[in-house]
Amino acid sequence: MADKCECKSVSDVPIIVRREIEARMIAPFIRAFAEEFGEEKTLEIVRGVVAELAEQAGRETAEKLGENTPESYVCKAIPAFAAGGALKYEIKEASPELAKMDVVYCAYVDMYKSLGLTDLGFVLSCERDIGFLKGFNPDIEFIREDTLMNGAPYCDYCLRRAE
Repeated sequence: MADKCECKSVSDVPIIVRREIEARMIAPFIRAFAEEFGEEKTLEIVRGVVAELAEQAGRETAEKLGENTPESYVCKAIPAFAAGGALKYEIKEASPELAKMDVVYCAYVDMYKSLGLTDLGFVLSCERDIGFLKGFNPDIEFIREDTLMNGAPYCDYCLRRAE
């Protein structure tokens, strides 16, 4: 008899596994639409859809946590994205007004590379942070200078409650 699945919903699946499933499914569509309608227009549409999905996820996360501060983002929301060793990060500062952290390892980068989707990794994952934070708390200003996905040595996050 096959092993019984312990997952009760998609939320029980680690986020990196969800992103891989999504990427394997959506990438062929993105490529086909880009060939038919042009890459620029296709990626514009993909960015919009990803932003909407991320914003909804941010709202749901804030509701589930019962708080939506910069501190709760780095201390309580980020661990879900890091599950299973998907991220290694260093929290530099965490308060209700300001949070800073560096992601020093990202398995999402490795996953997109292994799928031959390095060019889509930023759109499908890194850009989600913007929409997620907008949904999580629209009063948080998000600053990130660079990412591992773009070849930087780390992703630098700065979240500041807007004045």
